[in-house]
Amino acid sequence: MPIAAALLVVALVFALPRVAHADDVSLADPVLSEAQCAIVEDSAGNVLYSKNADTQMPMASITKVMTAMVALDSGMDLDTPCQIHATDLGADSQTAGFVEGDTPTLRQLLRVMLIYSANDAAENIALNVAGSEDAFVELMNEKAQELGMTNTHFMNPHGLDEDGHYSTVSDLALMGRIALSEYPFIAGTVHTRSVTVSVAGAQKTFYSTDELLGTYKGIRGIKTGYVAGSAAFLGACQRNGVELFTCVLGAQTSSGRFTDTVSLLNWAYSNFKQTFVAKSSWVVGARPYACNFAMTCLVTPTDDETAVTWPQGGSLSFSTTMLQRNMVVDDGQLVGSTAWSQDGRSAGSVHYTARLILDNIPRVNVFTLPLYGYAA
Repeated sequence: MPIAAALLVVALVFALPRVAHADDVSLADPVLSEAQCAIVEDSAGNVLYSKNADTQMPMASITKVMTAMVALDSGMDLDTPCQIHATDLGADSQTAGFVEGDTPTLRQLLRVMLIYSANDAAENIALNVAGSEDAFVELMNEKAQELGMTNTHFMNPHGLDEDGHYSTVSDLALMGRIALSEYPFIAGTVHTRSVTVSVAGAQKTFYSTDELLGTYKGIRGIKTGYVAGSAAFLGACQRNGVELFTCVLGAQTSSGRFTDTVSLLNWAYSNFKQTFVAKSSWVVGARPYACNFAMTCLVTPTDDETAVTWPQGGSLSFSTTMLQRNMVVDDGQLVGSTAWSQDGRSAGSVHYTARLILDNIPRVNVFTLPLYGYAA
């Protein structure tokens, strides 16, 4: 049977309840005072708003998120004492003041770098992990390519302005989502207000450069940046179960980057809603097992949880593609997907995988729910 004939495609549009004063689903853009580039995404990477999303700009100290990721990827023990090397980062560079003879652990260097944005911490992380700055930067660029950051290039581990050191709000939002979801150390550190370490023989406390911590409900970090009159902020916020990621680049002032971030978040939380539409525990169908027709494969969502995010009020359309019920499948085989959209904007998607079972398990047909309107 041709593949096309084995697939069943369902495309539907359903209306969502309108909220008060939501008579028009065409949303006005958030008001930004300074940012030349900006983006706000949900936890799945669906873009809710963007401005010059792919314009290459200085990323400043947001660089340090990648520095932390590469250092953690190295497998170096976080409690390893690090040798401090003299650095020439410029008189105006923000540093912790580490001196030769200090022996902070990698953990301490990472925390001072991410919380206080200390450039000497970033430089010494690179030297201790890779042996040289050039070798470490090569790892940073390899990691960027691995993550799909196609408009990003690193020249140093700290973010000081340098030709060829640039990124975009789209790439940085992607990096932020991965940093918080796959690196628990980073997620915990960027949400911390201060860190105390020994510097030049004395205990010293360093405070976060993130002015939104403790002042904006749900903020989780991530990283500030500032070079040559260009302020930046990579942010994450979770409120009522909805996680959003923001990035602003090219703000004229330090306060402007926070003002514009708050504007993006307020706009998104006021105008968008999020609903979980799939969980890996849901059984949405069954197909015969290719290796033994007497056995059955259950069809379940591939990911643990999947949510869609869309403007409140208006309609959401979706399309489901699924192998027909008489088609045999292998254990672990991809058998279908559903994609949601509104006015051409992606709202979310889910894939379905066949899973071999040894016992008969009652099926829960989630396709009969309003979000699907389709029987498996």
